[in-house]
Amino acid sequence: MYNFGLSAKEEKHDRTGGLTRAFKYLYSIRLVGKRLKAWNRTVNYVVKWLFGGIVAALFWKH
Repeated sequence: MYNFGLSAKEEKHDRTGGLTRAFKYLYSIRLVGKRLKAWNRTVNYVVKWLFGGIVAALFWKH
């Protein structure tokens, strides 16, 4: 098959490799959230608001 340069090549100097590794961890968090939502939507929203509040508190400027 022809590639036409459309696939991402991960080389030592390429920053795409770091993004791929970060996405792997972020996607695993998303999968946990989806399982939690399938189990109990109310608990899912409580956890989502708690983590959102924590993140907002970390970045809040006085």
